[in-house]
Amino acid sequence: MSMLKKSLTMAAVTGALLGGTFVTPAAAADPNTCPKGYACGWTGANRTGERHVNSLTPGCYPLQRVNRSVSNQTSYRVVLWHVTGGCGSGTKLATLNPGTYADNPGAVTGIEVYKI
Repeated sequence: MSMLKKSLTMAAVTGALLGGTFVTPAAAADPNTCPKGYACGWTGANRTGERHVNSLTPGCYPLQRVNRSVSNQTSYRVVLWHVTGGCGSGTKLATLNPGTYADNPGAVTGIEVYKI
């Protein structure tokens, strides 16, 4: 076998081995899903646009950006607000129990997180 052929064969084998190392499950790579144990917010309705994944603890949080869809994959109850006068005030948009989501609740600018 020529040196060129050996090099090409070795490159193909190495590429195949390395390619398998970096494969992730489709669900983990899907930007429209939220990992278990986290809450996610998207800039667009129906879980589209830019996604932010958040680890939550009980409390009240104003958001740094508007979310137009939210998924709650935590063990907490999450209340979505359009905040007008501080955290927990304004228009209550939706309440998400664990494992649920709201695809178009309105302009979410704050959340409250409660233990169940």
